[in-house]
Amino acid sequence: MVIFLAAFLATTAADPVGETRVQNEAKALAQHDRLDVNHDGFVTYAEMLAATLAMIMPKAQITEQLPNDRMAHAEFDRADGNHDGRISADEAVAGANMIFDKGDTDHNGLLTPQERGAYMARWLAALQREISAWKPLPCQPGAACSTARHSSGSGLKRDE
Repeated sequence: MVIFLAAFLATTAADPVGETRVQNEAKALAQHDRLDVNHDGFVTYAEMLAATLAMIMPKAQITEQLPNDRMAHAEFDRADGNHDGRISADEAVAGANMIFDKGDTDHNGLLTPQERGAYMARWLAALQREISAWKPLPCQPGAACSTARHSSGSGLKRDE
């Protein structure tokens, strides 16, 4: 959904009047097609990850993992309505329509830049609340969190 939300937000400057549901659906399908690198009709997590990394990181710094892979997985799972591990065009349109409906607060079928911005603010606040409730993931052996400076008295212990 992060990618679809990015597409949703991208038209703010494109149309100062607003966007209709049909335009929103067409944009979601176009975004789905761009992400579907192998053209099999579905966007996988790997395809979404590659596109996201290309958008947010310089090419020289691309890694195999997002800075917060947990959030990316959660957003992908939300967009994958039938939980088959891939996002179909129908799921992309359904997600875009859900966002459109939540954003179109006056229910006139036109999503204005102001409604779009207000929706984004609400979405970011909800995401921030959700992330603050997450429990830390366990530290993996060899990760930075497993190494401690014994002289610091930090209470962290080296994995043995």
